[in-house]
Amino acid sequence: MRIQADFRSKKMETGLVRVYILGPDGTAIGTPEIIGKPQVQDVLRVFLEQIVSQLHIQPGPPVATPHPQSLPPQADPSSTVFHLVARGSNTATWREFPAENWIVLDQSESNALLPPGAANLNSSWEVPPEVANKLLSWFYPQTEDTSRTNRSKIIREALRMTVVTLDRGMARARIEASVRLVHSFYPGRDTGETVEAKLLGFMDFSPGERRIQRLRLVTEKATYNDEVFDAALRSVSRETLEAQGH
Repeated sequence: MRIQADFRSKKMETGLVRVYILGPDGTAIGTPEIIGKPQVQDVLRVFLEQIVSQLHIQPGPPVATPHPQSLPPQADPSSTVFHLVARGSNTATWREFPAENWIVLDQSESNALLPPGAANLNSSWEVPPEVANKLLSWFYPQTEDTSRTNRSKIIREALRMTVVTLDRGMARARIEASVRLVHSFYPGRDTGETVEAKLLGFMDFSPGERRIQRLRLVTEKATYNDEVFDAALRSVSRETLEAQGH
């Protein structure tokens, strides 16, 4: 690569996992040492501030307008859209940054989250495996992914709802869930990394209208092999989706 060759010619470090700072003419200026450094964002910020001072750069408008990098998919109004965020506990790498996924349940799948019969206080039900799997198979920390293909293989899962409150036509169900799944870190490689997770949450719904108002689900204890990770799933309201043009 021309850029790497330019850095090597100027006796600067090169590698696959590096940040290369280029001048306006595209030539090498510097490359900070970030591998193995805690608080990578702080290291990079200080380095860039030094470059700004060195080149006497004046502030100006951003080259690209900031915007969300993850947007909800287009979905039928009768569907329920969920946003999942997960983060591993390893530091000094890109795994400090959270990963996002969007999950869509169609109307029949959303209905499967609701009680099959009357929503009486303390009544409980198990969510069918095919629907529980569609939600739980995304509970893993950041891995190397090149597509939205779901590589998870669920070994064991459970997602149980219990009505804990009834008030003015609305019900709240406590969610207790667990999952064991295999999800390889690299696409195309069966490396056998395993998730063990216990989750808690709640779902507010209208028994009369059979409509989910909100659902929240978080990891109470979760590991990916020996690494602890955290993940949270939330339903996104139709009003929020419409405000974002969906």
